[in-house]
Amino acid sequence: MPVSCSAYGCKNRRTILSKHRGITFHQFPKDPGLRKAWILAFRRLDFKPSNKTVLCSDHFMQADFDRTGQTVRLREGVIPSVFASFPYHLKRVST
Repeated sequence: MPVSCSAYGCKNRRTILSKHRGITFHQFPKDPGLRKAWILAFRRLDFKPSNKTVLCSDHFMQADFDRTGQTVRLREGVIPSVFASFPYHLKRVST
């Protein structure tokens, strides 16, 4: 069963094509504080991620990744911040 990004409006799925395009998939963190920060950034009402829920690399800045090894990893403490497909009522004004 293919893995799909769980962000609102994102259609990325883990396939051979997405791998060739450089899209990676990252599970929600196990640390409760960081997990809560991801959920707040996610902005989905009553959303409770499972242990298998993932976000694709399109929702992170390039500086958020550690690409020094064979495996692309997120840097410690990173929070997803790129959500271009939010509907108007979910877009938040930065203060």
